[in-house]
Amino acid sequence: MKRLFSLLLACALCAVLLSGCGSTPGDTQGSDTTTETSESASGTDWPTRPITIIVPYGAGGDTDFNARAYLEGLGEELGTSLVVSNVTGSGGSIASRQVKDSDPDGYTALFFHTAMNVNEAIGTADFGLDDFKLACVVGKGPGEIIVARKDAGYTNLEELKAYTQEHPGEVKMGIETGTMVHINGKQMQDAGIDVSFVDAGGASDRVAALAGGHIDIIINAYGTVKDYLETGEFVALGQVNSERSDGFPDIPTAVEQGVDVHLEKYYFFAFPKDTPDEIVQKFADACKVVSEDPAYAESIMESYRQTPFYTDAEEGRALLDSTKEIIDKYAAELLA
Repeated sequence: MKRLFSLLLACALCAVLLSGCGSTPGDTQGSDTTTETSESASGTDWPTRPITIIVPYGAGGDTDFNARAYLEGLGEELGTSLVVSNVTGSGGSIASRQVKDSDPDGYTALFFHTAMNVNEAIGTADFGLDDFKLACVVGKGPGEIIVARKDAGYTNLEELKAYTQEHPGEVKMGIETGTMVHINGKQMQDAGIDVSFVDAGGASDRVAALAGGHIDIIINAYGTVKDYLETGEFVALGQVNSERSDGFPDIPTAVEQGVDVHLEKYYFFAFPKDTPDEIVQKFADACKVVSEDPAYAESIMESYRQTPFYTDAEEGRALLDSTKEIIDKYAAELLA
C-alpha cells in the first residue's frame, strides 16, 4: 500500500513539473526550442551535406575552370564539400533545366554565364534567368581571343578581313552553333570578314580542330589556347571584350581594329527558384569572401588571365540583362 501511495505521489509531482515546462512568457527553455526550430526552417543551419555544382560544359573549358576555381575556398567558407557535375548538351540548356527542376533545398546549384540568355533567345530553352534564384555574379571573362594557326598568313583582323574578301567563304571558323561564339562570328561577318562556319563543338574540341588543321580560326578563352600561343603554334588576332584585358594587354580588341565584335561573358551561380533566401544569401556571402582571397586571384590570373569580379544578385542581374540587346539582335540569324 505504501508503495502504491509513493508511486501515485511521484506521478503527481511529474505532472506538476511537466506543466511548468510549457512555453510561458519569459520562459527561457521554451524560447530556445522555438529559436532552434525557426533556424532549421529558415535554412540557417545549411549546409549539412555536400553541394553539387552543375556546370553546363565539359571539363577543360573556361566555364568548368571558373567553377572549380571557387570550390576549395567555398568549401572552407561553408564547411562542406562542393562537387562539380559536368552536364553537356544543347548549349547548356540540359544542365540548366536539371537545376531548375531540382529540389530547392540548397544542395544543387548552377554555374553558368551569359549564354543562358542566348539559349532563351533562340529557343534552345523555354526558360531563362527568371526561373532561377540568382545568387551572385562571380566572374567576368577577360575576353575571348580570335585565334589562328601561325601558318595562316594573317596576324591581325585587318589582314584576316583582306584575305577573306579575296577568298570569300574559304576561311573556316570553328563555332558551337547557337552560342556566344556563334554570335561573335555573326558580328565578324557583319564587319566584312567573310568566314564560313563549322560546328566544331565546345572550347576544347575547337582547340583540337584548329591544331589538327580541320578549321582555320576559332574564338576561345585565353586559358584554352595559352599553351599554343606560348609555343607560337597559334597567333592571336584580337580579343572580343569591349576593352583590353589586364591579363593580356598586348592583344588589341576587335573594336580597336575597326571590327565591332564584343559580348561580355558574366559567370554566375544560381539556384532553383524556390530555394530559401537565407541559403542563397549565405552562399553569396561565401562567394564574396572567396573573390577577395589573394590565392584565388593568383590562380585565375595565372591560368586564364582573369581578375576577380563579384557583384550581388541585383547588380549581377542588371549586367546579365545588358547583354540581351546584342543577343536578341542575332537570335533569328542563329537559327537560319
